[in-house]
Amino acid sequence: MPEEVWRYAKKMWEAELVAGSAGNVSRRIDADRIAITPSAIPYETMTAEQIVIVNVASGEAESGVPSYELPMHLAIFRSHPEIHAIVHTHAPYVTTLSVLRKPLPPVIDEMVLHLGGPIAVADYAFTGTEMVGTNVVRALGDHTGVLLANHGNVCVGRDLAQAFHVAVVMEACARVYVQALSAGEPVELPNDAVAAGRKMFEARYKL
Repeated sequence: MPEEVWRYAKKMWEAELVAGSAGNVSRRIDADRIAITPSAIPYETMTAEQIVIVNVASGEAESGVPSYELPMHLAIFRSHPEIHAIVHTHAPYVTTLSVLRKPLPPVIDEMVLHLGGPIAVADYAFTGTEMVGTNVVRALGDHTGVLLANHGNVCVGRDLAQAFHVAVVMEACARVYVQALSAGEPVELPNDAVAAGRKMFEARYKL
């Protein structure tokens, strides 16, 4: 599991969803432990051996210093046992919406198919605090992602492949939406299309 977390952290960085050491990735190892990226280590120099193992119940690391956003990851894992992977990015377009504190409405089919519908904005809380996790859990609902006010986004899945794919799709949808806003008034999908897409989402992404 640590190597998989490291590999997807690298993929996140290579996809330009983060810069430097921003963002973080985690994955359940078993019912009691998770593997999470370390704190303040740039992705280009990070190694699999630096991935940190943390006890879910106590929040204590076996060795090393876990991501500063560990409280958020723990809150999600503790509240949603069906979630096995988390990807937190600072991607440019989702972060633009998060700074505007503007939800991402269903404007293209892919968004409903992969994200489950409109993406809410979790209330603001200072980075690294337990309140970030509380706000994310409240806003996430039954979707695969949420925007963090002034902070980026969080994407979840049954595994890291799914959570990473959600992150990529959300950034692509956010880009379309932000560009549409600059050109005019975006038109949301009709309700029947959202309902049809939601059924497909539940069949494909049900956690």
